Amino acid sequence: MRKKIIIIIIGILVGLVSLLIIRWPASPIGTNAENIGMNATYHEQQGYEQFVKQLPQQTWNKMDLSHPFYMDKGGLHRVIRDCEAYITVSELLVNTEETEEENQKEPIEEPQPQEQRKQIALTFDDGPNDKSTVQILNVLQKHDVKATFFVLGINVVKHPEIVKQAAQQGHEIASHTWSHKNLTKLTPAQMHEEIDRASNAIFEAIGQYPTAYRPPYGAIDENVRNEIKVNSVLWNIDTMDWKHKTPAKTLESVKLHAKDRSVILMHDIHQETADALDAVIQYLKQENYEFVTIDELYQ
Repeated sequence: MRKKIIIIIIGILVGLVSLLIIRWPASPIGTNAENIGMNATYHEQQGYEQFVKQLPQQTWNKMDLSHPFYMDKGGLHRVIRDCEAYITVSELLVNTEETEEENQKEPIEEPQPQEQRKQIALTFDDGPNDKSTVQILNVLQKHDVKATFFVLGINVVKHPEIVKQAAQQGHEIASHTWSHKNLTKLTPAQMHEEIDRASNAIFEAIGQYPTAYRPPYGAIDENVRNEIKVNSVLWNIDTMDWKHKTPAKTLESVKLHAKDRSVILMHDIHQETADALDAVIQYLKQENYEFVTIDELYQ
C-alpha cells in the first residue's frame, strides 16, 4: 500500500515537472539571454529597420508579417510563441535608464520658415530742394529706410551737398535728366545732352555716375530706348502728390495700391510730400514691407 502511494506521488510530481517544462518560456539554445541585465529591453522599431528588412527575399516570402518576430542569436528554426523568424537580438537591447532620460528631454523645436517679406521702393523725383528734400532725408534716417532719388541736373548743381548727403546715407542717386524735357520730342543729340549733362552733374556731386534714369512724364518710346542705353525706370503707384499736395491723400493712395515689389512715385520738391512721409513709412512697416532701392529691387 505504501509503495502504491509513493508511486502515485512520484507520478504526480513527474506530471507537474513536465507541465512546468512545457509552459516555461525557455531561451533558445545558443542565446546569451541569461547574461542580459534587467535594465535591458527590446527595441522593436530598431529591430525591424536593422534586421528584418535585411533578411533574404526567400525568407520574406515565407514569412507571415502579421506574427511577431522572436529575436534569437542562434537563428533556430523551431516555432516558439507563434514566431516565424529569428534574428539577432544582441544589438537590439537598449538601456532603459538611457531611454527614460531621453524621453524626459524636452523635444527640439524645428525652426519655422520665415515669412517672405514684401519689398517696396520709395522714389522721389525733381529734387533736390534745400528744405523739403532735407526733411525727407531726416525722416528716412529716423526710420532707417533707404530710397531712390531721381534728381534733375539743374537742381544738383544748385545743391550738390544735399545729393552727397543722400548718397552718404545709403540712398540711390539716379537721373531724371538735366531739365525735365519730354525725351520723345527731342532729337537724338538733344536726348543725349539731357542725359549726359545730368550724369556729369551727379558724378561731380558724389563721385559716381547713375546706373538708372526716369524719363520725365514717364514718356518713352522705341527711339528713346534705342538712343539711351541707361536703364529706364518708371513706377506702378503714382501718389499724385504733385497735383493734390495733401499729405492725407498721399497716404491714402499708398494704402489703396501698395503691393509686393511696388515702385512708389513721389516728389521731394513739395513740402506736403515731406510732411506725408512719416505716416507712409509707418503704415508700410506695419504691413511688413521691406524698403529697398531700385537697384536692390531689380537685382
